[in-house]
Amino acid sequence: MNLDLCKELQVRRSGDGYVVCTPFKYYDNDNVVVFAWPSSRGAFRVSDNGEAAERLSMDGIDVCGDRIDRWIGEAKVFFKLNWDQEDQSFWVEVDEGELAAAVFRVAEAASQLQAMTVVRSSFSESTFKAEVMSLIRDVARETGVDVKFDVPVVSNFTADALFLAEARPLAIVVAQSKDRLMEAELMWSNAKRLGDPTMVFAVVESSDKVGRKEVERAQFYTDKTLTFRNFSHQVREKMIESLSS
Repeated sequence: MNLDLCKELQVRRSGDGYVVCTPFKYYDNDNVVVFAWPSSRGAFRVSDNGEAAERLSMDGIDVCGDRIDRWIGEAKVFFKLNWDQEDQSFWVEVDEGELAAAVFRVAEAASQLQAMTVVRSSFSESTFKAEVMSLIRDVARETGVDVKFDVPVVSNFTADALFLAEARPLAIVVAQSKDRLMEAELMWSNAKRLGDPTMVFAVVESSDKVGRKEVERAQFYTDKTLTFRNFSHQVREKMIESLSS
C-alpha cells in the first residue's frame, strides 16, 4: 500500500526546490500542485503559490470578502499554516524532515479553499424548498425541539434550518444544486475535524436534479442525504428519529 500511495504523488526538482503534483483535486478536477523551495534560514518554504485563490477569483469570489476571510482564519488554525495576504497563498516553513507532512497540509487547505466557490450561488426559493421548510416546521412542532432558520453553523456555512437538540444539534441543508450539496459535505467534514457534535442532513429533491453520482458520494460525507420527492414521509421520519435519539 505504501508503494501504491507513493505513486499518487509526482515529485520533480525545480531549481533548488521541488514541485509536487498531489492526488488532491480542485473543484474543476485539476490536481493540486504544491511548491517547496529553500528559505533563507536553511529550511523549506512550502506553498500552493496562490493557485487556489486564483481559481476562486476566476469563479467570481472575492477572496478578501468577510466569509472567505473567516474561513481562511479557521483554516490557518486547522492546518497550522500561514496566509500570505499579498500573494493570497497558504505557506509554511519547515525543516526537510517535515516536508512530506507540510505538502499534505498545504494541498488539503488549498483544495478546500477553492471548493469555497459554492458560496457564489444564490439559492432561489422554489416549491421544493418551501415544501421542505414546511415539513421542518411540522417536525419542530411534533418533537418540541426549537428550530432556527438560515443559521451559520460549522465554519460559517449556513444551514437552512438548525434543530437545537441538546445533545446533538441537527443542521438541515436543502440542496437544490450540486454546489449546495457540496457545501453540506464541507459542513459535515469540518464538523468532524472540529469535534463538533452537529449532525448534517442534506435534502435533495431527486437524484436527477443534482446528479446520481453526487448523491451517492454525499451519503459518505453527510450524516444522511435524503431524497424528498416521493419520499417526504421518510424524510420526516428520519428527522424525528434523529431528534428523538
